[in-house]
Amino acid sequence: MIKMKKILFAFAAMITLAACGNKQAVAPAEGDEASNEVAFEVAKNYFFKNDQEIPASPKITTAEEFGKLFGMATTMGKDGKPTEIDFTKQFVLAIVLSVTNLATEITPNRLEKKGDTLFYFYDAKVGEAQTYSTQPISLIILDKKYADKTVVMVNEQVKDYYAAVERYLAEQIAGYYAKGEYSVPVYQEVAVNDSDSTDIRIWGDFWVYNYKQEGDILKCVSGGSHPGLMHISQIGENFYVSDFEQVEDGSRFLPTAKRIFGEYFGTFQIHHNDGDEHESLRHDVLRAFVRDHGLTATMYQDYGWPAKELK
Repeated sequence: MIKMKKILFAFAAMITLAACGNKQAVAPAEGDEASNEVAFEVAKNYFFKNDQEIPASPKITTAEEFGKLFGMATTMGKDGKPTEIDFTKQFVLAIVLSVTNLATEITPNRLEKKGDTLFYFYDAKVGEAQTYSTQPISLIILDKKYADKTVVMVNEQVKDYYAAVERYLAEQIAGYYAKGEYSVPVYQEVAVNDSDSTDIRIWGDFWVYNYKQEGDILKCVSGGSHPGLMHISQIGENFYVSDFEQVEDGSRFLPTAKRIFGEYFGTFQIHHNDGDEHESLRHDVLRAFVRDHGLTATMYQDYGWPAKELK
């Protein structure tokens, strides 16, 4: 079970973060029983309701739960009706990303069954800014006989473990904060151990910032710090975060930080307490984000503070 720690800015609404109910899975090893592809159908003409929190698990097994999260987007034409889903015989795997005005395309590629685990391979391609915001979603329908399987999501755009960290922060953490147009992950690495491809470990101070652009200024809407240890696994050419051990809040901060960081605790404290280092890193990450996504912003600003130039 993964407990999500959040430090919201004062102007952001406090949101209770749901714990992930999926047990962790290990990627198939060489020489193991061959994986089996699982058939699925793409569900069309649905939208995610904007008053709901992004679900912690991709698995949706009841009509009641589905109806709470998604609405029907009926359009004209023969393909305008929402795909029918019979929850007595089927269930849904849902990918729901944060609201954004970056052109985003989610493509389900394949499902592979390995023992008690389903590996769901998909693409989530992010492009340049649009003049409007959307909430990207993708829904696929499976036979209910697979509903008890553990589901591991594998973004096939992620070809190294640092990209896996960034995608995890942007796709799994940012959505629990007040919505912006852009989610920008920033992390300070404390230590890394990549000797075992089934459990690559990265200790760090992981941050997420959500921004809206007003004029030429990126204004910070919400964000927070998530120090801890990310466990990353490799499957083929792809990487995914298999577990995230987070430092807890309040009186539990120091004991959990010492336990999680271990021999690296002193290094973590140096990075965590160095505001200038973090601000310099955030500036550089934002500047690269603006460049890579074709944004026009030249400054960024936190609530209640003067705007800073993106030099």
